[in-house]
Amino acid sequence: MSEFEYKEGKRREYRNKSEELLTQLPDFCRTYERGIEGTVTATTMYQYLQRIHVFFQYLHENNSFYRNKDLKQITYDDLSHLEAEDIEEFTHYIRVGKASDGRQNKESSVNHYLCALNSLWDYSISHGRLRHNVIKDVKRGKKRRHEVITLNHENETGLFDSIQYGTNMTRHQEAYRNDVTVARDNAICLTLVRTGLRVSELVGINLDDINFTDCYFHVNRKEDKIDNVYFSDQVKEVLQEYIRLRPLLQPDPAEKALFLVTIGKYKGTRLSVRSVQLLVKKYALAGAPEVGSRMTPHKMRSTYATNLLRASEGDLTLVQEALNHESPSTTSIYLQKRQKDLRDNRNLIDEEG
Repeated sequence: MSEFEYKEGKRREYRNKSEELLTQLPDFCRTYERGIEGTVTATTMYQYLQRIHVFFQYLHENNSFYRNKDLKQITYDDLSHLEAEDIEEFTHYIRVGKASDGRQNKESSVNHYLCALNSLWDYSISHGRLRHNVIKDVKRGKKRRHEVITLNHENETGLFDSIQYGTNMTRHQEAYRNDVTVARDNAICLTLVRTGLRVSELVGINLDDINFTDCYFHVNRKEDKIDNVYFSDQVKEVLQEYIRLRPLLQPDPAEKALFLVTIGKYKGTRLSVRSVQLLVKKYALAGAPEVGSRMTPHKMRSTYATNLLRASEGDLTLVQEALNHESPSTTSIYLQKRQKDLRDNRNLIDEEG
């Protein structure tokens, strides 16, 4: 299976999930889905429909006007009667966790629901089905800027010591250590922290996507953009060591995935996103406890961005290209991290003197 076949498989999976939701939603949602399918990914489409489904289910269960209506019976005319207060009651419902087993949602999650509903209303207005976008009458909460969590040199050293030498690993974790697992996990973590690949991009890489002559991965980025992601000589070395041991996992000859499961009934098959998230957390907790509980593959991407910004002497355009960001504003959060580093270390030379 090529990387593109893998991506297409994921697209089919989300299209099927969307199709299942559409059988429960009003018929106009299918018209909406077809109208915007060329502008969003299959994953985004499913997320939109999922949130729209939660909204209609909420109306059915909590709004007296919709209580006697099946979800399939809701019409454009019904939507036209909604007011800002109705939407605000829904956002409160999401905010306090009534749609997520009592787990309170962050303001960003509430905004994601509003974004999905806004997309539906905008489409309906542009096609003359609704006259007013009531979603825009609702004020959105301010998105709180999160601290950029990264691995410093000491954290990074500790994390890789836990991979290579089993430092601070539990007896249970030690039981699953072997040469091929260590080589794979070392290659995964070094690739993440030295290339800034997204975890979904990492697990999608196949053997045929690696060019060891010019040192790059052929990657299918977000929005199906094809890109060459370059890696260092150090990454090249650990990748080749893992690939040398990869046959020990006895994969099916047709399995071309680079990173494979090393134990259990799925041994020799493509590693999942969730598995990478768990192994990063495991090694971070053991080797970099200062940030371990908050460390994820995306934080390793942040580490790469911060290190590249420092090494390139603040070349934001280079970092933007490396991270495959559409907008410089997305990349600019790493400038703030850099400014914080400078502020926190302003007395560093005086202290050494």
